[in-house]
Amino acid sequence: MNDSRLGDPRRGSAPLVIRDAADLVSAVPYMLGFHPSDSLVAVGCGGPRGSCALRYDLSLPPSGTLHLAEVLAFHGFKTAMLAGYGPRERVVPAVEPAVRALLASGIRVHETVRVHQGRFWPDVLDDGEGRPLTATPLAAHAVLNGLVALPGRECLAATIAPLPDPVREHALHETSLVGAEVAVDQGLALVRALAAELERGDPPPSMPRIARLAVALTEIRVRDEAWVRIDPASLPAHLEFWRHVLRRTAPSLLAPPAALFAYCALLSGEGGLANLALDLALEADPAYSMALLLRQAIASGMHPASLAIGLTPEELADSYRDPPELRPALFDAPPPPSGARGRAGSVETEQGEETGDEGA
Repeated sequence: MNDSRLGDPRRGSAPLVIRDAADLVSAVPYMLGFHPSDSLVAVGCGGPRGSCALRYDLSLPPSGTLHLAEVLAFHGFKTAMLAGYGPRERVVPAVEPAVRALLASGIRVHETVRVHQGRFWPDVLDDGEGRPLTATPLAAHAVLNGLVALPGRECLAATIAPLPDPVREHALHETSLVGAEVAVDQGLALVRALAAELERGDPPPSMPRIARLAVALTEIRVRDEAWVRIDPASLPAHLEFWRHVLRRTAPSLLAPPAALFAYCALLSGEGGLANLALDLALEADPAYSMALLLRQAIASGMHPASLAIGLTPEELADSYRDPPELRPALFDAPPPPSGARGRAGSVETEQGEETGDEGA
């Protein structure tokens, strides 16, 4: 599994400055959103679109290191820093081929550090006692700018996990009341009403409406209507809307809302969060095409700005050749997507070159 941090929906963060190995170790959890373990993390710097963080399992095969180098090279990164999380005997076999692959791609490797059990080593080959992990000015700066580093990837997964009983039982009950299907025209009307409420800042939908929406989204036409109405200019609101829906959806119907949440996460640059949502979608439906498409986008290292669907509801209706009764009213159409916005927080190299925290 590989995760990426390509951006951040939070705005107004000042640059984080990485000067040495200690700063790198402090920065990585805030770039990923969680403290990694058993991981190889590559931070790319000096690219035309800023910086990025890519996380891989330590057990990555040789193709994984090639993928790492290819993604960073494709996006024009000139320098990389590597951090391995785990015991020396597991980290070194992951870091060394990654270094070779990066150098072969023309990318300079600035730092290779190891982190394990509360200590870090500025050189992965060092078998000494290492240095204790301590609070740094960079970490304090990140917190003051509203960045969060959860204790682990499992904690990130918990933020989108379906809620347990009694919520799960309530979701199943409400879904049974809806029945097996919702007519397409009714589903489109519901999606449009919810989109208008979201734009106004109304409270999130109730359980009965979530159950009706979940059933309606099994129709691809309705799912696509919800998809085109995700506005890249208002990602935080859409991310929280779909998180609310996802956590209250009956297990058998998780694939569409989980894939829509993953799309929001990808546009926000949250590759790790998107991967976790796609796990939920593909567990519910291993052949769900939208989830498979988004997972391929992650694997290929596509930039968030290139992922926005770029259709208005009217254009979508034209593509489906909807009859008049299924088309959105003219006043109902939001403005065309303006493209994903980059993360306000950013990273600077020790030479002082400012780079936005975006990436592949």
